[in-house]
Amino acid sequence: MGAITPGTMCWARRGALSLAVTGLMLGPGQGLWASRGAISVLGHASAAEPAILLVSRKRLLTETTHAKALLKAEVELTAKLQRRVDAIKAELTAEEQELTRLRQTMARVEFDARVAQFETDVRRQRREAQKYAATLQNVFRAERLKLLKALNPLLEEVRAAYGTSVILNADQVLVSDPSLDVTDEVIARFNATVAQPIVPELEDLTLEQAPAPDVAPTSE
Repeated sequence: MGAITPGTMCWARRGALSLAVTGLMLGPGQGLWASRGAISVLGHASAAEPAILLVSRKRLLTETTHAKALLKAEVELTAKLQRRVDAIKAELTAEEQELTRLRQTMARVEFDARVAQFETDVRRQRREAQKYAATLQNVFRAERLKLLKALNPLLEEVRAAYGTSVILNADQVLVSDPSLDVTDEVIARFNATVAQPIVPELEDLTLEQAPAPDVAPTSE
């Protein structure tokens, strides 16, 4: 190693020498504590930024205003569809009772034709009810999938804001520091920035509408 000449010592080494000299001047042990204090401050600064954050996926899928709106609409439309199905069943029951009454008075050929048509109507109504129920379910699954996809950029914003490395699902963590859970913040950001979901009217549904999404998000 060559000799250090005036002007060639880097600032870092000057600082180190200055710290050593200060320690000598403070007296026995005092310089050591000063150095420990500097190390402690540096360690605290790095610890202030958690390496991991936690977010509850279940809460995101149930507690945002969007999720609550979807659940409310789904319950209402499902009940509306059930009332429609019940009304159709009542009509078919009344028709069946009428056929039973006519069985003794109607000609056999005409009666058999009426029965065949009735059975065809029952099968058609059953298929349509099943298709409406499946279509309605797929519509809400698709809307929930949109909300799930909208979460990704928000989670990245939160991760970047905290300077953390990874965000884990809080629902799958057994024990953690509660301060690591930022679910409330993510929900607040979601409510403030993501557009409300589109909820159709039952009358607007068509049986060919809304095939099942590739991924059906759940709160599990």
